[in-house]
Amino acid sequence: MKTSFKDLIVYEIYPTSFYDSNGDGTGDLPGIAAKLDYIQDLGFNALWINPFYVSPFRDGGYDVADFFDVDPRFGTLEDFRGLIAQAHAREMKVFLDLVAGHASVDNREFRRSAEAERNEFSDLFIWNSSVWDLEPGYRLISGMYPRHGCYLVNFFAHQPAFNYGFNKVEYPWQMTYQDERTQQARNYILDVMRFWLAQGADGFRVDMADSLVKNDEGKQATIAVWQEMFSVIRKEYPDVFFVSEWSDPAQALKAGFDADFVLDHWDNFYHRLVRSTENTRGVSVFNGGGDMAYTLRDMQYRFREAEKYGACLSLISGNHDSPRIADFLTEDRLRMFYLALMSLPGIPFVLYGDELGMRTADLPSKDGGYQRTGTRIPMVWDDTEPHHGFSQTAGQTYLPYCDINRVSVQSACADESSLYHYIRKLIRLRKDTEALRDPHTDITEENRVLRFTRGKDLELVLNLSDTAVPVRGEVIIASREITDVLPPYTGALVRKP
Repeated sequence: MKTSFKDLIVYEIYPTSFYDSNGDGTGDLPGIAAKLDYIQDLGFNALWINPFYVSPFRDGGYDVADFFDVDPRFGTLEDFRGLIAQAHAREMKVFLDLVAGHASVDNREFRRSAEAERNEFSDLFIWNSSVWDLEPGYRLISGMYPRHGCYLVNFFAHQPAFNYGFNKVEYPWQMTYQDERTQQARNYILDVMRFWLAQGADGFRVDMADSLVKNDEGKQATIAVWQEMFSVIRKEYPDVFFVSEWSDPAQALKAGFDADFVLDHWDNFYHRLVRSTENTRGVSVFNGGGDMAYTLRDMQYRFREAEKYGACLSLISGNHDSPRIADFLTEDRLRMFYLALMSLPGIPFVLYGDELGMRTADLPSKDGGYQRTGTRIPMVWDDTEPHHGFSQTAGQTYLPYCDINRVSVQSACADESSLYHYIRKLIRLRKDTEALRDPHTDITEENRVLRFTRGKDLELVLNLSDTAVPVRGEVIIASREITDVLPPYTGALVRKP
């Protein structure tokens, strides 16, 4: 594979909802393979596929019962290998979700650890010493299994935490992260990595990557554990790529990740730039409000940390856990956002359907999605009823189509002025312009006009003011039609004179 990880442009797929190839109402791995030409034509050179492992799906597949097999709803291992082969034939990389911090209560190794008699899996997960004790400050579940103890959860109650140990030990049942017994969890996750890399995967997005070692303020022990695991797996697979769900580049990149997500967290520039509302931190910068100084300070800090480690930020349109970006921005401002996403340093990630301007549906929870369920709805492929090209089944789809999303791939492709075609142009421009992949940018702001250096002679200009400003240089692409001025809430990539 010729593509450097710094040249990646990644398309995220929630497999339940992308394309149903066999008419059972649920998306699957052969369905992803069937749509690779579409993804490639858009310009993406990598996929991130959300979990498809065997799971009871109480948390969208992030509750893994078997880390070493494909859930039957999505196909088989042979289907996975076929998808990999077809993606690699198109020089596309494939990244999988690595759930490193926890398993499902249905996981066979967890069930063995829950047995009354000690066995080889007793220390793989975190258990306290008495079913009657619920030590304060810990999420412990009691009375579910024969073992005389409570298990510690990593997130939901059905997600027992792997035992990477504790940095600060407070009770006798807690092991320091340097205890040799905690090596079992590291070895287990290394075996998971090896298995899928041997099947042809190119790397992993790591779920809750900062959650391994407990009582770890500052995450220094978790950083050390990741450094240890990376030192092992990178010797065996030198080209493997890892991106972290951490959203703290000073920690994640020090741990050895190639990239760190900038997630939709209230305290970072991404949220304040485009997603903040009156319900969070007030109107976003893109919508005329926001704390500009804080936003730019956090942005510059994160870019500088990535540069320091020779790594990348991963900027996102959204993901399976967040409301759709089109919920927050008008189409003109949405285009300005995508101009920034494809022009700034880092690795862009786009959630399936965001290229159509898909919006979040109001749906009851399914698969433990809760308010996230409405983001994970089926892709709108065409304008045919009842399932809009997602499935040929005559019955119901697993997650329902919602008529809030009326733009299909079919109609977007036919409309040269669509958001789809604009994003397609931006991706090609990014691939053809080395300066847009430059890890360094200097940021200046004056009267809500932001300027980002891109290489030696390019500049990304975002006019977030209520006043038009003169264009200084040759416009390469803009978020809407412009003349010699940049209207309010318009962006342009400019070649400086």
